[in-house]
Amino acid sequence: MKNIIKDQTGVTLIETVMSTAIIAIILVTVLGALLFGQKMVVFSDSKNNEASQAQEMVDEIMKQLSARTDQSDPTIAGATKVNGVFFIPSQPAESRKQYYYEPVDIAGNKVTVENAIGYRVYVRVYYNNDQSYVELDAFTKKGSVFQ
Repeated sequence: MKNIIKDQTGVTLIETVMSTAIIAIILVTVLGALLFGQKMVVFSDSKNNEASQAQEMVDEIMKQLSARTDQSDPTIAGATKVNGVFFIPSQPAESRKQYYYEPVDIAGNKVTVENAIGYRVYVRVYYNNDQSYVELDAFTKKGSVFQ
């Protein structure tokens, strides 16, 4: 019993502080990785949602183009039809969804509506505070829908 009481070995204050500092550094690193992972999940989810909206726009435009009998333009609610050039949106929310289409021949060359065998459809949807976008293009044949 006297040996246990006389034994002066133990943990010093410096050892305690150093081990606490090492544990804190490890925890901060792990927490940073977890927060980065969460941010990437949210960003990926946002991109997938916008890609889904872009696909719905393409489907709707293709449906309207393949079924049309007159020369009226397809219209998509909440989207802006552009003249062959996409632009970075300013303030209006409807400019974050943009589309255009052009009649094409069998080789994919731009032609008049009368000579066209189908339409090439282009869609762009911005997200992430307009810093990123999803862009899709598709082909629809006159009278039927192909992609």
